[in-house]
Parts: sequence; C-alpha cells; structure tokens
Amino acid sequence: DLQWLARGISIEEIPFFIFGLGSNLLVSDTGYPGLVIRANRVNLEMGLTLSQDLEESSGKVQLKLRTGGSVAISSLLRKAAQEGWGGLDFLAGIPGSVGGVVTMNAGTHLGETQNRLEKIEVYSMISDCGATSQWKELTEFKKEKFKFQYRKNLFLPRGGLVWAAEWRVDVSEPKKVEERIREVLARRKATQPVDYPTCGSVFKNPKISEQTGLVSAWKVIDQLGLRGYRVGGAQFSEKHSNFILNLGNASASDVRTLIQLAKSRAQFELGIFLEEEVIYL
Repeated sequence: DLQWLARGISIEEIPFFIFGLGSNLLVSDTGYPGLVIRANRVNLEMGLTLSQDLEESSGKVQLKLRTGGSVAISSLLRKAAQEGWGGLDFLAGIPGSVGGVVTMNAGTHLGETQNRLEKIEVYSMISDCGATSQWKELTEFKKEKFKFQYRKNLFLPRGGLVWAAEWRVDVSEPKKVEERIREVLARRKATQPVDYPTCGSVFKNPKISEQTGLVSAWKVIDQLGLRGYRVGGAQFSEKHSNFILNLGNASASDVRTLIQLAKSRAQFELGIFLEEEVIYL
C-alpha cells in the first residue's frame, strides 16, 4: 500500500506530510495544499521479539520489545503495565505515537526516546531513482547508526515513515510498572494543563551557555512576564507557561503570534534564542 501511494506521489509530484497523532502540531488556518498521510493505523504490532539476546544490565534482566510506528504511547504503557515491561515510564503523559516520539526524540525529565531504542525500521515515501524504478523496501537503522540530538532526529531519510521500533525493556513486576507509570502521570497532571487543548510543549529548553547547559523554557517565558498572556483565544498557560492553551476559539495565527512574541522578546531582552518544539504545517 505504501509503495503504491509513494509511486502516485512521485508521478503527480504531490507535496505530502506524514501525520501521526498530531500532538505537537500547529496546522495553518488556511489548510495544507497537499496530501496528508494519516499513519495512526499503518502498523499496530506490539510484542516481545523472538531473539532475546540482550545481556543483563545493572542487575536487571532485559528483553527486546517490538512496536509498530502507529502504536499510541498510551497503549504501549498500558500494555507495559499489564506485562511487566519496565523502563518506559519516561514516556508517561506523552500523547503521541511511537513514530512521533522516534522522529522527535521525545522525552521528559526522566529520559529520552533514544535511551531505550535498539532498532528502527523506516519506509521512505520518496524514491531516489524516479517513479518508474523498483521502490525500495524498509530501511533498518540499528543503535550504532542512530544520530539523535535534544528533541531532534538527524538520520531519518526525507519523507521517512517510521514502520517499527525495537525497545530495550526491563523484566519487572506488573504492579511495580503500573505504580511507576501512575506516579509519573500524576506529576504531569499536577504540573501541566492537561485539561485544555494545546499543541504540546511549545519551545525546546534553550542552552544559555556551555557552562549552564539547558534552562527550562518556561522560566524564560516567566522572566518575560508572559505567563497567562493572551492573544485572541490563545493563552500562555498559568499552570505551565511553556504550553499555549486553546481557550475555545483560538486560531493558529493566535498561537503563532504568541510564539513569535516570546521568541522576539527573549532574543531582544535576554539574548536567548527560543527554538520551537512544535511543528508547523
């Protein structure tokens, strides 16, 4: 199906965008002049692999877990709690899919996606040889070929759709895994505006200098006095200012105006460059 679709895209020269669950996406008020590939049901496989060749690490028995790129993180964690797959609690509260967290190296203060990944399989929707050539199959990337940065993937091919990922998980008691996930979710609910629609964390944590390292983006926004600031139907959250709330009738341009305001003021007043984590479509 993907090969058929990729040939059509190439022949017709159609611009396209691969859409997962959309949790870190801001879509233009004018729409998108191309094809959106909704990938939330492309591959939903999930289970332990047959080759369990991981060594014992730090006194913990570890297994390989294979998940399709379309699997929602919430579904993955629910299954992890049932089966006793430990070590994935850092993903708790991230509302995206496996493909999304791999593409963006998503994470929390507990860790990043790259820390638990062993292998990724990708299908490129763009051929290097023209529309009439034989379309390539899945491309496999093992851990030694990974090139990740903070909230960034540097090695996925252009137009790449994440087909599957293999993770390293710890063998644990299901109850302990469930309790840990609940703890992380409770913390996120207490500190983040989960009751309002948002486009996720707006800015990456900026690096002020090599000595200080990363600084929380919300602290920069607070320093600018923008916590609770509103434009139209969009507002910097009073609960966590690195989230922009849709109060009910916000447009994408309202959200974009707040983002540009924070970026320009941070640069001018503080000498800090804020880079978006949200993706514009």
